[in-house]
Amino acid sequence: MRLLVVLPLLLVLTSFNPPGSGSAYLTCKSASGRTIFNAELQDITGLLAKAELIVDNKKLIFNEGDEVHTIFDAESGVFTVHVSGDSNKEFPNGRFLEFWAIPKSFKIVSSGGSKQKYEFKARIEATEPRKGSDKDLRIPRVELSCILIYSI
Repeated sequence: MRLLVVLPLLLVLTSFNPPGSGSAYLTCKSASGRTIFNAELQDITGLLAKAELIVDNKKLIFNEGDEVHTIFDAESGVFTVHVSGDSNKEFPNGRFLEFWAIPKSFKIVSSGGSKQKYEFKARIEATEPRKGSDKDLRIPRVELSCILIYSI
């Protein structure tokens, strides 16, 4: 009987987010569809849960172990994400990703209660995930159309 009372209480307490924190989900795509960037941030200016850059179906993946720096100011249209990761067998020179919104394009689509939605254009530079002798160590700067959903 005691287990029936403790188990639901334990589930509620472990699934609780601290006040003022939430998740931000970013989805972006280039006009050609060849470059896609998705990220999940634990609190919009906080920790990285995961991020994935896809260029011509080749992936560059970041996770909570990688270093992230973000700036978010919706009123000014400023949103930047910088992620860097250690080198590994696949990327011996390390990995990085720099993402920034174009402020003039930043629009609040909806803002109500604990959920906000934004649309904007952004630019991205990153480590080149495609292999080949004709590829540089970084992708060329790409413009993306993005949606950011943030829930508190």
